Amino acid sequence: MTENAITEPYIRYIADRRCPDGGYCFYRLNEPNVADTFFALDTLRTLGAGTGDPATARWLRTRQQEDGSYQFFGTGYYALLALAALGTPPRHDPLPWIRSAAPALSGAEKPVESESALTRQYLYAHLCRSLGIAVPPQVRSGLLAAVRASRTPDGGYPTLVEAFHAMAICTALGAFPDGKEAAAFLQRCTHPEYGYVNVPGTSPAYLEHVAAGVAAARVLGISPSPAAGTFVLRCLTPSGGFSRSVFGGTATLETTWMAVRTLLLADGREEMQ
Repeated sequence: MTENAITEPYIRYIADRRCPDGGYCFYRLNEPNVADTFFALDTLRTLGAGTGDPATARWLRTRQQEDGSYQFFGTGYYALLALAALGTPPRHDPLPWIRSAAPALSGAEKPVESESALTRQYLYAHLCRSLGIAVPPQVRSGLLAAVRASRTPDGGYPTLVEAFHAMAICTALGAFPDGKEAAAFLQRCTHPEYGYVNVPGTSPAYLEHVAAGVAAARVLGISPSPAAGTFVLRCLTPSGGFSRSVFGGTATLETTWMAVRTLLLADGREEMQ
């Protein structure tokens, strides 16, 4: 089977979720959102499919307010990365807003239902790195302090997702993580059937856990678990998209983005960002 034959269902799944105004929505109603639009565009980029779409660019640019800000951090994060995937600048300079959106240096709380207390810090560091924006020294110190505070007494992390966030933040800031301790924690999260689990000694795993494990392995320069790719392929649904579980479920643009990227990272065909 050719590479095109393998990836064509993924591309078709994404194309079927494009809305008339150019945005994307995973549940196929005309209710586009910036997150789904980013996941669609970045997956197409990853697969080498065309992403040049003037209507999508126009829709994304209207998400920005006149003062260059965005209503929510997540809106700006995904809108700016999606525009970058299209090679299109935003309507207004977003730098002042990005500077103002830096995570709090202290007193940060874990987002509800989140598997990582470093989610906001990771997204901020990743956005700055992706857009080539220098992180101010005070913010950089705060991000690294948050990473240090996330460590558990045994040298590990609360979850594998948080471990990946910590490693990615350090890498984005040019402060490579302690590879020995991080690799030891990753090994404790390795599972013979799923590839990786979120917490050592637990099961089952979900796609985001396996994705975090593969991405963490690539950051550390080690080979991912061979079971990881098999797990991801078991999440493929008849629609051509991927769900987050081998036990069934609805495919989304986010889980499809995560699955495709993880498959390519596991094969060494995608660079860690």
